[in-house]
Amino acid sequence: MTFAVTDFKSNLKQGGARPSLFMVELYYPKNIAPPPTPSKFLVKGASIPASTIGTYDVYFQGKAVKVAGDRTFDTWECTIINDEDYGIRVVLEKWMNLIASHKLNTRRDGNQGFSTAEGQNADYKQTIKVSQYGKDGDHKHHYHFEGAFPTALSSIALDWGTSSEIEEYTVTWSYDHWLPGGAVPSPQSVSHHLFPSDQHA
Repeated sequence: MTFAVTDFKSNLKQGGARPSLFMVELYYPKNIAPPPTPSKFLVKGASIPASTIGTYDVYFQGKAVKVAGDRTFDTWECTIINDEDYGIRVVLEKWMNLIASHKLNTRRDGNQGFSTAEGQNADYKQTIKVSQYGKDGDHKHHYHFEGAFPTALSSIALDWGTSSEIEEYTVTWSYDHWLPGGAVPSPQSVSHHLFPSDQHA
């Protein structure tokens, strides 16, 4: 078998996917006003989610047989540039405070808070969309994180000696599951809370 660089180059479509050609869109609960600057312009770092299926052993006469277990989903993180109006961070802080208040660690209920419902009916959960683009500018693939909500905001370092850098911080999200998709949902098919399942195929 021969190895030719030309064969490799001909099979590396468009030079390979670039990690910088992506966009993250955060959706917010209906009773929280979105920040003035859309998140897709300020989320500078993220990741394509890992895929993990657990296993367990079933033994027969001392020999272990591997059996597929349940799928698990790790937390997901993104890095956000902090604009001078603190727009996205203020909204995330309010979101987290309504889930578990700073003072009493209780969930705010009613018009200015979230209901006590859990599962798919939990109104503090939302959707995150991560899209990958090609060098031609076309959408190539995307992922939906369903039932997502922020669980941690990192600190922002302040330093008099740092005069030419922009603040940024990391957000950690928990979510129910993620789904891959190859097509961009049309605006008419996007509901407030979830993308239709047929758009994930």
